[in-house]
Amino acid sequence: MLFKSITSTFLFGTVAIAASQQPNQCDITCQKGYRQALAAEASQWVNQNVTTDDFYANPKNLSSYSAGDLIKWDEVPSDQVSKRWTLPGGVTMSRFFYMTEDINGKPIPATGFVLTPYSNPLGKDKPFRTLVWTHGTAGGTRQCAPSNHRALYYEWQGPFALVQQGYVVIAPDYAGQGSDIPQGFMYESGALHAGDVSFGLQAVRTVMGDRITKEWVVIGHSEGGMTAWRTAEREAKKATGGFLGAVALAPALQPIKLIPESFRRAKDGPAGDVVSIFLLQSVSRLYPSIKVEDYVTDTVLSRIALADQGCLITGAALYSGLTVKELYKNTSWVEHPDFVDWQKRYNGAGPHALAAPMLVIQGEADILTYAKYAEEDFDATCKEFPESTAEYKLYPDLDHGVAAEASQSDYFPWIRDRFDNVTIAKGCKKHTVTPATKKFGIISQSWIANP
Repeated sequence: MLFKSITSTFLFGTVAIAASQQPNQCDITCQKGYRQALAAEASQWVNQNVTTDDFYANPKNLSSYSAGDLIKWDEVPSDQVSKRWTLPGGVTMSRFFYMTEDINGKPIPATGFVLTPYSNPLGKDKPFRTLVWTHGTAGGTRQCAPSNHRALYYEWQGPFALVQQGYVVIAPDYAGQGSDIPQGFMYESGALHAGDVSFGLQAVRTVMGDRITKEWVVIGHSEGGMTAWRTAEREAKKATGGFLGAVALAPALQPIKLIPESFRRAKDGPAGDVVSIFLLQSVSRLYPSIKVEDYVTDTVLSRIALADQGCLITGAALYSGLTVKELYKNTSWVEHPDFVDWQKRYNGAGPHALAAPMLVIQGEADILTYAKYAEEDFDATCKEFPESTAEYKLYPDLDHGVAAEASQSDYFPWIRDRFDNVTIAKGCKKHTVTPATKKFGIISQSWIANP
């Protein structure tokens, strides 16, 4: 859940504040900000409309497939890797279309991508060590799939950095982002995203076989940090095989706590919010008792169609400068019995047992996934399951995006140790990281290539 970078939150805040003065429409200033945001996002889309790319289309015999089945494998030509996408030199990319499952266990389609390094640091006759990367909030529609982003959405903050460490990186888009499913993208549905991870790994194994290790680690940020955590829980119940551990970066575990807290902190000022709108839209498609129009203001209702044309930044341009009262006429949906049910069934809120060691990375200054709630969930897991092997690292003065970047020197060795069979003592521990200086950068940067 939540923003990849705090700068995304307020990039178009001034525009949205001006627009909020026109309660039932998006005025000229609002339209200008919207068009700028949409153009910026569209410039990074591989396909301006994913429905025009046959890769994302459901086959006619979709119902004949089962969860974990691979349906399509698309090896991207080398010239396209650096033209349609902007991958680092030497990296190979494949896209895959596979079957995962919905809340009732019914097979549904999903997509993702695989990155392979130029060479294997372990030797040409050895299998590549395997990571699964799980992304944070990208948007609310099919268009927002990371595989449809020229830099795969997280670029050097995620998959690029990982593949350049010598790992094969498998990355699900999540069902409904890229793929076409009746429910639409089920935002923050950690229990289902974890299934996307497991079934995606199974599907890729059918192609890559002994070129990749059976052993694997999952790592993700924000919504993806939550997914990594949920994967560690799922593997304790439904093992895919070979699971070594999870790295949860700024995990957005419980929207039922995070969203009300964001409302409280905003007070009467701009809420900097778009994700609660995304979530309400998603939940409303799953529970007919929760209707978007019963809760959002006319301002928001009139802008949803515009926001749905883009992804996260477009939504931020339209919503982030609005106060809570300008966003919602009624916020009681966060207490609705069906939302509580969603939190348990779809999000998968625990605590639950962990299948393998877990490292949690959290910025102390994170105003999107708050440190107190990450620590609260960590403590609950450790109390309920004292045999867990888990570590919580807190990074002072760092926010949602920067903590994920600054921690690479900590989590890269941790991941390597899992593959090297380095033993970790049972139990939970916490550690506050001490920065080497007091002059470090505090802004998360996005790197965009223009070949």
